[in-house]
Order: sequence, then C-alpha cells, then structure tokens
Amino acid sequence: MPPLSRASAAPAVVVDDEPAAFRARIGRVVAGEVDALAELFVSHGELVYRTAFRLTGNRADADDVTQELFVRLPQALHGFTGGMSSFSAWIRRVAVRQALMQLRAGRRRAEVSVDAVASLVAAADPVVERVTIEDALARISDEHRTVFLLKEVEGFAHSEIAELLGISVANSEVRLHRARRELRAILRGSR
Repeated sequence: MPPLSRASAAPAVVVDDEPAAFRARIGRVVAGEVDALAELFVSHGELVYRTAFRLTGNRADADDVTQELFVRLPQALHGFTGGMSSFSAWIRRVAVRQALMQLRAGRRRAEVSVDAVASLVAAADPVVERVTIEDALARISDEHRTVFLLKEVEGFAHSEIAELLGISVANSEVRLHRARRELRAILRGSR
C-alpha cells in the first residue's frame, strides 16, 4: 500500500464554496455547530497557519495561534458581514493580529534572518555581532516592526499589509521606511 499523502490523510469534509452555502456555514458556526467549524478549519486552517508561521517563526507558536483563532472564531464571527472572498482576507487579518498578540505577550519571538536586513548594514559590519537583529527589532515601535516583518520577512506587498492592518498603502510604506531608518540607526549606533 503506498504511503498516505497529506491530502489523502485529511478528513473527508466536503466544503461547498457557493455563497449561500458559505453564509449558511458561517451561521452554523455562530450557532455553535462543531461540524461547521471543522469545515471552516479545513477550508481556511492552512491559510491561518501559514500566516501565523510567517510572523511567529516557529511551528509551535503557529499551531497555538491557529488553535486559539478557531476556538474564538464562533464569537468573532458575530461581527462578520462579508462573503466568501472577504472572509479569507478577514481571517488572515485576524491571524496576523492573533500572532502579533502572541509575540507581544512575550512568548517565543520570531526568528528573523540576517538576510532580511542585509541592506541595512554591511555583512562585514562588526555591529551585527554585538547587537542582534532580534534585539534591534525589539527596540523599534510595534507598528514599525510589524510592517517590517510583514514586508521584509514574509514578503507581503504594501497593499496586502495595508489590508491586513487596516491602514493605507502610503502609511505602510512610511512605516517601512521608518522601521529601516530606526534599525539602521540602532545597528550603526551600537559600534
């Protein structure tokens, strides 16, 4: 017997993506139906996990964020009025916020590669040895750090960042510019 692939090992849940069926599923989740919540998990769980993993940098935290989001989802959906396409964007924003809350709570910090800030400081610069990038990121404002991580580490476009954080594209660009400037000053000022 061939080994089971990840797809074949998944539960056999049929997710109907028609708008009326989707709205009915949302209503069933709000009403507390576990099967409907399982259907949303099957259809959107991977999106939530990937989003959380990009921000937290590790699987355990991404699992925690995903679990916490789906536990709270029935209550959070009371305010959701959009349709199927807006739900993906909405749940992604919720995942970003949940991941950021987890990081702010002092749980594990995201592991940021040196490559993400290579343009800020020359690779041979000895300051990189004395002040880690994680320490530098911890010293900049939350809103600048968030945009920096979303853009430079996760590769989101400014339009996506704006949508996720509920800000304008121009504001996202300004925050990224300020984050880079602050990081450059911190890394160079520690000589």
